[in-house]
Amino acid sequence: MKILSIPYKLLTFLLYYLFKVIQSNIYIAYDILTPKMHTNPGYVWVPIRINSKFGLLFLSNLISMTPGTLSIDYSEKKNALLVHYLYDSKEHIVLTDIERIQNKIIALFK
Repeated sequence: MKILSIPYKLLTFLLYYLFKVIQSNIYIAYDILTPKMHTNPGYVWVPIRINSKFGLLFLSNLISMTPGTLSIDYSEKKNALLVHYLYDSKEHIVLTDIERIQNKIIALFK
């Protein structure tokens, strides 16, 4: 049964991430095509619960590949990743989105 759960988890992860990338691209395209800039950039430290270095690398690359976000730094002392974002003015929205991705990565590599 565990063998069947791996493709399911991978498919749900890929669909979720694809949706987030498309959503981010739409926000960027809308901002480019309108005369007024709608950006509200900021930085947030995201607590990391992923134990492996590969998982951390995977998460930071996924964040950087999503338009509007960029992984800046990792602090081993804080066990947190510094992320720059363009569009969400509330940190908890950014943290929630990244936490969802982190949960899916943890479930994928279990």
